[in-house]
Amino acid sequence: MKLRYSRVLVLLLLLLLVSCASGEKHDAYRRGGVNLFIDGEKYIETEGLYKESYKKICKTSDGFALYEVVGDKERNYVVCRAYWDARLFVKESYTPDRTVVSAVCFGGNRDYIYDEEIIDCVLSLESNEDFFNENDDMMESRDKEKVIYIMYGDEAVGERVGYVFLHEEQYMYYSCSKRMVTVLTDDQRDLIQEYLL
Repeated sequence: MKLRYSRVLVLLLLLLLVSCASGEKHDAYRRGGVNLFIDGEKYIETEGLYKESYKKICKTSDGFALYEVVGDKERNYVVCRAYWDARLFVKESYTPDRTVVSAVCFGGNRDYIYDEEIIDCVLSLESNEDFFNENDDMMESRDKEKVIYIMYGDEAVGERVGYVFLHEEQYMYYSCSKRMVTVLTDDQRDLIQEYLL
């Protein structure tokens, strides 16, 4: 009798595992590699710092698994995964609220810093007065760069804004929006130097 209950229990657990692993029922497909459609909603490929959840949404018609992003209850972002290759997609119709910066992150470790002084310092990098085009020597120095991400409000994905790197004993900032470089002021360097090591 105990053996029969054990078999039934194992069978039920297997059925539960299979139903959880298969995800929800959605019509999902990819088009052109950079566009994703879920139930008619268009998603476009994007970049950012995020944490993939273990919650599977569904599979695309060509076999890619779609997962939720941690902290994104509305599924504005999804991760499209094929084995080790994961790509982030965002709803084409979604516009994040960029009025409030809540945190910054140096590098890709997802250790966000919520200190207002550090946030203000990172934001001030974009308003430095002397931006200039980088040269080949600077490009080589960027091998040891620290990527800077900012998080807006309660967004689930951090946005890359620039890089800090050391060139000829000076800390430099590359702005992704301006596609130019500036030298950090002494105050800026002193405030964020511990995060650049």
